[in-house]
Amino acid sequence: MDIQWINRHRIDIDGVGITSLVSLPGCPLSCSYCINKEILKREDLIKTISEEDLIDILSIDHSYFLYTNGGITFGGGEPLLQWKHLLRFASLCPSEWNLTIETSLNVPTKYLEPLLQKNFSFIIDIKSLDTRIYREYTGRDNHQVLSNLKLIRRRIPSHKYAIKVPIIPGYTDNKSQQDSIYKLREFGINQETIIPFTYITP
Repeated sequence: MDIQWINRHRIDIDGVGITSLVSLPGCPLSCSYCINKEILKREDLIKTISEEDLIDILSIDHSYFLYTNGGITFGGGEPLLQWKHLLRFASLCPSEWNLTIETSLNVPTKYLEPLLQKNFSFIIDIKSLDTRIYREYTGRDNHQVLSNLKLIRRRIPSHKYAIKVPIIPGYTDNKSQQDSIYKLREFGINQETIIPFTYITP
């Protein structure tokens, strides 16, 4: 598994309880306001590590995870690009750890589907459900996002995922944010899983 860094003792930021954020390199998008854009380009920060060794490193906080119902959050970048490693990590780590993936969902479905059989939760940043806005902001279309989002809705319970719907300065406003939320509800997404927020831009 390729990782860039580990950020320990994050409280109620990337999931429930105390979590360790493991940042993974690589992303299919070119978002205008990516907070990690320059870091993701730095190959000198990338370290290749086995899933067993990563578990050993993270185990230092095992007690915190148990007492707070916390665990590991994989961010990036796009963690789903390393789906095979995530699958193996989940099969080896303590079952009490809650595992969360922060994702744009803009990856082939074959990367996502095997992970739905494991005990992963998902934090999904959909950017915008407006195809034109999404392409202008990320450089990609969002057809794969919509397909994967519908799969998640069908396959896992709503408490296992949260969908972030941002206002992106210069790209979306309150109206377009509400339009995206409306479309999500049309898909059958539970309102309680939708998190409106505003990007803080440089």
